[in-house]
Amino acid sequence: MIEPLYGRAEELASLVDLIRTSVSLADSAIPQINQQLRELAELGVDNLELEGPPLYSRTASPSPAFDERRVVYAAALLMPGGLGYTSWDAEDYAARYGTSHCEPPCLRERFMPFAEAPAIVRAALPAHTPKLIAQLLQCFAVLTR
Repeated sequence: MIEPLYGRAEELASLVDLIRTSVSLADSAIPQINQQLRELAELGVDNLELEGPPLYSRTASPSPAFDERRVVYAAALLMPGGLGYTSWDAEDYAARYGTSHCEPPCLRERFMPFAEAPAIVRAALPAHTPKLIAQLLQCFAVLTR
């Protein structure tokens, strides 16, 4: 019985190392991407707001026993601003995406930069970065026509 436990512990340790490495790579890559985005914004590519999928959801207060409200963090790319996340009350988030006729909200008031993100959001954001960058490049294609 002890052998399978050791094997499982080793697998978990290697997965933790993989996550730690991934977060470390993101922590070093995202600032470089944000620098490039700042330079694009200085060239006049600004006033763009792109929101990706939700990254993480948690209870709104540290004590879930006393509060049923939830907070949703979603991937975002703002020009200027760079890569980061938006923070939503779960009901507001559901209302926004449950109604296709609603006016898009200003993401700037909800935006937080990558450097200020909780660790779990920093770990999840890099998976969505390529799609956000691709959406940004599609905007460039429209702007240059």
